[in-house]
Amino acid sequence: MTVEAVVLVSIVALTLGVVATLVVVLWQRRSAVEAGPLMPRVEVLDTKISQIQSKLDSIQEVVTTQKAVLEQQVEGIDSKVGTISRLFTDDHAWGNWGEISLLRMFELGGLVEGRDYESQSHAGDRPPDAVVNPPGGRKIVIDAKFPVARFRDALVVEDPDERVRLLKEQAREIENVGKSLIARGYADLASGDYVVMYLPSQAVYEAAAAAAPEVVERLLGRRVVVAGPAALFPLLVSVGAVLTEYRVVQQTNQILADVRELHRRIVTFAEHLDGLGTHLRRAVDAFNRAVRSWTSRLSPQLACLSETTGVEQIEALAVVEKTVRDVPVEK
Repeated sequence: MTVEAVVLVSIVALTLGVVATLVVVLWQRRSAVEAGPLMPRVEVLDTKISQIQSKLDSIQEVVTTQKAVLEQQVEGIDSKVGTISRLFTDDHAWGNWGEISLLRMFELGGLVEGRDYESQSHAGDRPPDAVVNPPGGRKIVIDAKFPVARFRDALVVEDPDERVRLLKEQAREIENVGKSLIARGYADLASGDYVVMYLPSQAVYEAAAAAAPEVVERLLGRRVVVAGPAALFPLLVSVGAVLTEYRVVQQTNQILADVRELHRRIVTFAEHLDGLGTHLRRAVDAFNRAVRSWTSRLSPQLACLSETTGVEQIEALAVVEKTVRDVPVEK
């Protein structure tokens, strides 16, 4: 029953109730008048009639107001029903919903776009919705499809045989969509592995699989896996866990590589430092030999010349110590 019918029935019932009450009151007044000079009773009936009339007027105002409100609500419901009806019949809208649902699956599975998967990766003229990049250079191609025309018709049909026929047609439509994914080269993009055709409605998948299970098997033979939310979500969670562990291993290997490189550089620096020390020791030895030659040969001769010529004598040179002194470490 529509909203307009409910409003109409309510108004009619209310009006009939008021009219029946008014008739009873008038009948009681007439009986009172015919019974004789019972004026007090007549006045009481007149008062009741006035009260009923006042209530009737109030009810009429309420009914008018409620009718206007209900009319506005009915118009809003009609608009929303029209919008929903258009959505149910718009395949493009269903396709957009499939893509949104797929992205939501990635989000819940912990996968990050640009790191764990690529959205709308190019593969010919019509790219798939997403390509997951598991370790080892492999790829999982996922494309969301939502063929629901026959399934939608099967929901409203009353004949069981007709419902089964429509669901089988739905299964064949899913098979045709799966074949089109292979024709677009998605299997080649997946390095020859399976392509996942995601159906965002578990009910659509289960109905098609129950009506024509051979369709799912034939698609598997063509390397197409039909998956609903109940199957795709655990797959994405598992892939996300593998990718997380793989990144941890990669980071650990990178840290080990950095440590090995740091060790190699320290060894190289130590070799350079040791070479510098060797050169310093040689320089000190050469300097000390020069000092000893100065002290033993040149300095005495210069001293004699200083006494003869009166030239200032050159100060003696000190030998450089090669032994490193122990410097106490402050605690």
